[in-house]
This record gives sequence, C-alpha cells and structure tokens, in this order.
Amino acid sequence: MAYIGQSIKNGTFSVLDTSGNTYNGSNVTFSLGTQVGSPAQLLVSHDGVIQKPGTDFTLATGGTQITFTTAPVSGAQIFIVEISGAVGGPMNRDLNGEELILDVDGDTSITADTDDQIDFKTGGSDRVTINSSGNVGIATTSPSFPLHVSGKIYGSGVVASAGNSFELSDNNVAIKRATDSMTLNTGGSARVTIDENGHVTMPNQPCVLVQPDAERTYDASNTKIILPTERFDVNGDFNNSTYVFTAPVTGKYMFNLSLVFAGMGDGYQALAVIASNRTYNPIKGFEGTTYEQFAYSVIIDMDANDTAQFNVDHQNDTSYNIRDDSAVSIHLIG
Repeated sequence: MAYIGQSIKNGTFSVLDTSGNTYNGSNVTFSLGTQVGSPAQLLVSHDGVIQKPGTDFTLATGGTQITFTTAPVSGAQIFIVEISGAVGGPMNRDLNGEELILDVDGDTSITADTDDQIDFKTGGSDRVTINSSGNVGIATTSPSFPLHVSGKIYGSGVVASAGNSFELSDNNVAIKRATDSMTLNTGGSARVTIDENGHVTMPNQPCVLVQPDAERTYDASNTKIILPTERFDVNGDFNNSTYVFTAPVTGKYMFNLSLVFAGMGDGYQALAVIASNRTYNPIKGFEGTTYEQFAYSVIIDMDANDTAQFNVDHQNDTSYNIRDDSAVSIHLIG
C-alpha cells in the first residue's frame, strides 16, 4: 500500500508481565520481569495516563525494576510496554544521564552522566571517554590531549605529517619529523637529528678544542699546561682558568694532544694526562732540535664528573717553550 512520508523503521514491542506486582499506595519499586536499558524504552500507562520517563518513573537495580515517583494505589491499572529498535521516523530520546545498556548482563553501556562527556563502558569499567573539548581518552576518564592513552600502545603504519611530533612526555620527550629528516628531543630541545642521507648530528655531544694563548716558557718540573683559549667547548666542560676538563656524562672520551716545543735540548719529554682514575705518561726523546712536535692520542673511560688535566716534564733542560699553535681536543665517542 502506498503512503506519504518517511520510510517506516522496524521495531519490537513487548508487553511486560507485571501481574506479580502488588500496588498498595506505599510501594514505589516493582519488578519488570526483564532488563531494560533506559526509561525511554518503556511506555508506561498508569490508570490510562502515560507516564513521563525520568520524571514519573526511573529504572532501578540495573534496569530490572521500575521506580515510580508516586506510589500506585491499591487496584491501580499499570500497563507497561518495552520498545526495542527504531520505530517510526527520526526521534530524539533524552536519557537524562541514564546508561544505555547494550548487553544482557548490563556491564556494557554508553552514558553521559557527567555533563558534556560521554563514557563507553565494557566489563563494567569505563574504557573510552570523550570530553567537552573533544579529547578522547583511552583507559583514562580525564583526557588532556586530542588522543590521551593511559598505558602502552601499539602502532602499525603510523604516519606523522611534516613538522608534527610524536610526544612521549608532555613535549619534553618527542620524536619530531621534518621533510625527509627526524629529530629526537629530550628536555624540550633537539638532541639527535638524522637527515635524508642518514647523517647523524648531536649538537650537544661533548666536544672541546683548546690552545695556549701565547708561546709560554716552562721549567723542568712537572707543570700543568696553560690552555686558556677555547676554540670551541660545546657544553662548557673545560675550565679555561684551571685548565681542567670535567666529564659531563659517563662514557669513553678521546683525547688528542698536539704540542709544539721550542728550545729543546737532548733528552726526553714526558707528557702526563692525569685523569681521575689513571695517569697516562707517554714519553718522547729529543736531540737538540729547535722545534719538535709531540702528538699523543688516548681513549679514557670516565665517569660523570671525573676530571682530566695535562702536564709536561723534560729530563734535562731547566726551561723550554710550548708554542701557541699547540692544541688539545676532547670529545665523547661512546
């Protein structure tokens, strides 16, 4: 048969058996004989008057009982119909904060009992929350970000657009992506960058190059080398007043010394790299040359806050010079 209007949507009506209930003017709560997800799913007639869900009655005991605002008197005619599925055209249904129960045992539901917030529950516990800002929380009911996950996550084929970052701790620890490159941030700053060719740069890696400020004269005793000129000192780990290097972190440090001596007589020249846990003493012989270069490299295992300084000693001469083109470099290699 033809009709005018929207398509009819199928639904189910079930008349509930409430014959076992006794109305005496004092009892307000009665069995429904089944479980109902929401008061809006019930059509309730009290002596021929349709009752308003949430105002004239509510659900109790997980949706298995109905509670009237006013106790039905003795002999009251109560007629209850459960409505399931979509019936008729579009309709707005106000649950008024009640749970929309989706399964038989009542532990899977959707509710908006907090204003402007939706909670999705399974197994009787909140699993997903959408708050008034549109933030989605998984395993948290107080999401602070567009997607806020409490616990471990697994991703397959995760894609981040250029300039965006994958934050691990409130933006202090993050993996940031630029066009064809990636940066690892800690403490809110870039620490490691890998460019499109696979080149790795670490702008805060300890690295030092120091030199004498002038050609200086030293006597024959074991004397600290004066190195006040810093060509670079990435983290300020070398003290150019005491001429001592302090390791900022535990690791293996490469030390390279290139010293140019002047006015040397016959004999040997001894260097001393004095670290906190060991002293290194390379020795080189001289035969009265005007200038002589002494180059030495060593890898030292240092703990954080260990120190190293550099001394010189000559066997015979009472004095000699170290030129200002001498240099000492230090860098963390691993």
